[in-house]
Amino acid sequence: MKVLDPKVHGVLDYLLAIAFLIAPSVFNFVEVAATLSYVIGVVYLLTSIITKYPLGLVKLLPFPVHGVLEGLMAAAWIVFPWLFGFADDEAARNFFIIAGVGLLIVVALTDYKGIHVERSHGTHARV
Repeated sequence: MKVLDPKVHGVLDYLLAIAFLIAPSVFNFVEVAATLSYVIGVVYLLTSIITKYPLGLVKLLPFPVHGVLEGLMAAAWIVFPWLFGFADDEAARNFFIIAGVGLLIVVALTDYKGIHVERSHGTHARV
């Protein structure tokens, strides 16, 4: 069941980007985890800005492609603590795992076909 519409998904995207940008300071991540978190926050923010959904500003990236990228990113975040050697930093490890699992849930619950665009003659079409 797809319960999240594109607008709600967009709000969650921006909140997650902000979370990645502030988490290193709030939870005192080790350097490598902090650097990754800042990079992810910026990349995720830029991805949200260029996505073709209600909260996208530039609207270049199709929303279904955005969803595929999110699924890949989320899976990567779950293994990053071991891949990049910060699994001993409990706060950073848990943040990355929770963010990854949370995003996978959002991806599973989002209606990626729920985008409507206005055609030039005033009717609407699904994208």
